[in-house]
Amino acid sequence: MSKNFKFIGLLFFCFQSVLGLSQTSRIAGKVTDDASGMPVQDVHIFIPNTTFQAFSDSSGRFLITGIPEGKWEIQVWGHGWNAHRLPLVLKAGIPKNIEVKLNQSGKGDPIGEVFSKGPPAKLMDQVMEAFVGADFKKREIGLLNTDKLVFEKLEDKSFRVHSIGPIFFSNNETGYLVSTYFQPFSLGSVEKIKAEYSYFELPTEPVKEPAWRKRRMEVYQESPQKYLSDLMTGVSESFEADPNPEVSFADYSGDYLLSFAKPLSVNLPSGKKGQLEYRGEKLAVKFNGAPVNAEELLLTGAFTEMNPIDGIPTNFNADKLIKLANLEKTAETMQERIFVHTDRRHYWPGEMLYFKAYLNYGNPLMAEELSKVLHVELLDSGGYVLMHRVFKINAGVSSGHLSLPDQESGNFILRAYTAWGQNFREADFFQPIQILGHQYEPAVTEINERAMGIGVFSDKQSYEGGEKVKLNVMAFNAAGNPINANLSVTVLDLNQAVAIPEAKSMEESFQPKVAKRPIEEFPQHPETGFTLKGQLLDIGGQAVSGSMKAFINGYTDVRTLGTDKLGNFELPSSNFDGQFEIALQATDRDARPVRNISLAINTYPVEELPEFSGFTAVVPRGIQPAEDIEPLRDMEFGEILMEEAIIEDKREISIGPMIYGQPDRVVKTEDIFLNGTPIQFLYQLAAQVPGMTVYGTPPSVRFRGGEPLVLINGAPVNSPSGGTFGGTGGGQTAYDVISNLDVLSIERVEIIRRLVPQYGDQGRNGLISIILKSGLDRTKAMEANMNNYTIFRFDGYPMDHSFVEIEKYRADFPFLDPYKPTLYWNPYLITEESSMTQLIEFQLNEQSGPIWVEIRGISDLGEPLHGTFLINDTPTKEK
Repeated sequence: MSKNFKFIGLLFFCFQSVLGLSQTSRIAGKVTDDASGMPVQDVHIFIPNTTFQAFSDSSGRFLITGIPEGKWEIQVWGHGWNAHRLPLVLKAGIPKNIEVKLNQSGKGDPIGEVFSKGPPAKLMDQVMEAFVGADFKKREIGLLNTDKLVFEKLEDKSFRVHSIGPIFFSNNETGYLVSTYFQPFSLGSVEKIKAEYSYFELPTEPVKEPAWRKRRMEVYQESPQKYLSDLMTGVSESFEADPNPEVSFADYSGDYLLSFAKPLSVNLPSGKKGQLEYRGEKLAVKFNGAPVNAEELLLTGAFTEMNPIDGIPTNFNADKLIKLANLEKTAETMQERIFVHTDRRHYWPGEMLYFKAYLNYGNPLMAEELSKVLHVELLDSGGYVLMHRVFKINAGVSSGHLSLPDQESGNFILRAYTAWGQNFREADFFQPIQILGHQYEPAVTEINERAMGIGVFSDKQSYEGGEKVKLNVMAFNAAGNPINANLSVTVLDLNQAVAIPEAKSMEESFQPKVAKRPIEEFPQHPETGFTLKGQLLDIGGQAVSGSMKAFINGYTDVRTLGTDKLGNFELPSSNFDGQFEIALQATDRDARPVRNISLAINTYPVEELPEFSGFTAVVPRGIQPAEDIEPLRDMEFGEILMEEAIIEDKREISIGPMIYGQPDRVVKTEDIFLNGTPIQFLYQLAAQVPGMTVYGTPPSVRFRGGEPLVLINGAPVNSPSGGTFGGTGGGQTAYDVISNLDVLSIERVEIIRRLVPQYGDQGRNGLISIILKSGLDRTKAMEANMNNYTIFRFDGYPMDHSFVEIEKYRADFPFLDPYKPTLYWNPYLITEESSMTQLIEFQLNEQSGPIWVEIRGISDLGEPLHGTFLINDTPTKEK
């Protein structure tokens, strides 16, 4: 072994302890149509043969995190678009922002053979054999979306296979879902399929995890990556001859150059032999042995038999899995403790609250075994949930922002938790938050500067208003040496904000938690994705069991679900970015449609709110946030008081006279209080209409001893006698019709309690004539009555945007636009032991004054770091 290898090998050994947060980067970007510039949704962005991937949201944005530094190739695939490839070089701690411009392929979907009952089993067997192997029937590998395959019949009566978008293989032996984009191929051909692959982790199943780990290690032991990794670290027992490896640094940090005696024969655990070779003088590899460019690695022998669908991603961490196999899972090692750093502790209505959550683990090796979903809620002081959002946890951290209500003020509580944390006492994180009217602010408290492992150095002693500030941030250990750390930084203008201490420090938050019961009896499992739970109810509001189809984001994902005896059902781990839509089509056990369905992202109610020492006292602001809300001033010399002018706004009736003539009573929704629910609307309406009764569950409506006919913009939509009128109705009740409307879109209701002969027998019990605010609302209401789909819209994981980009929202609020209390927020500041400091820059507001710098974070060993610093201080705080 060469001296060069020995030296580099020792260096690699030192590196192993810091291959964590400090050595990764992230890719954020936007996908647009090159021709129109419009965003492109549902495009797959991934690094081939890895788990690093994302899908673009409705605005075309995407985010991929946790990518080790070095050289990578990004691929972008979308149905109807030309595939796009982009080489990137990533630097640890420095995010890469890219814009991907796609061109439409101009090709329609391939036209294939039409089969009356789907592709014959013989054809599907040939497809599975081509992708999986001749023994596919003995394997736990399934092709999930066979409907995406297209079979083109050739002149020799053989078939050529195409696909519309990717196909997905679920491998229950390794625990991966493998996405596959392949070039068309002929069934029966010996030619190897040309395809691109990426890997998703299947939802965690505790029963299957041991088998998955075992199989993954078996695959890894037979992979060329394992032996390249051995060459990197000096292990040579499996090679038939001395490999004489040499390692050096590549041009890009994170990549290395490996050379060895070639061709190199390898004895595999299965007893087979494989050979390794490469093009050129040296092979560029990652530290774990994965080649930077797979085409540069030449494989022969048993290595050519490897199948990506039965394989593992190249970012597979075998070293960690070996350690986990020897680590006992206990309540102590499986803990996750949460601390949340917010940019401030007080806000105006309508502002953004920025946060970053840090998770500290009982044993850091368990981080990947635990929660991937952070729940963040805004509670009022009594514990009522005003807002709930879910955020991704990646490498022990999570960050995002909340859009605070613009009509609420007072004392609130920010709650952050995980599903797994509910198995422990006092595992949730709580932070008091104040949302104050624009004329108030928290009382100024004593400012205490303190720091542990954090230093800040400014480029000047003092700054004028509007000046750019440059600060150097350093994370260090007890000996004062720089360390690798993951930090978040907020900077406040103390002319507009008040520095309020946190209710609980990082050290307190990271204290060990006590399990509520033995770990074997824990009711909650770590969430790999957020869960959607729902229930089916019959027309009387009672639980009913049945089944349903769930159409997710149109027809891109269709699932068949069943319920338990109480009508409860669950959509397992979901990882949707941005807004998504689910349409449910449900039936009961007798195949009758069920339209009364509840569905929501699963939450975990707070058991008990902690006792806070009290919220900060509130005092009047020294200045008002805008001229138009300043108190009235005395008239100045020469000013004239104008006479009062009254402007009358006359609203035209949206729809003219109806055939039923003059109504007995007209109720305008602007004159009654509505909370948006149909039941409350009916009772409010009944209170305004003498002779109208509402009773029962679900509610029944009665005029003249029977149920009235309901009109929407003059069109009958229910039929009290059970028939249909105008092609709709089907015996629906008045409540059925109204429950399908957005009651807030109703302009007025005209009531006719008498017999209405124009509608024949349908009008014998009178009419409820609903006039909507627009024709679009009527169309939506009619469509809702003509199908049996129930549509739900949810907010999934929010896409990542920069602080500067998000802060542009202030321009839409007159009371917020002129003010910027948070000057700077950065949840992604990474420090490295190889560099002394990291530079941050920000612009001051026009009025000069003190600024407050608050830094929180963790070292690569999971130790808490924090610092608060007062800069540009003045003797008095100008208000």
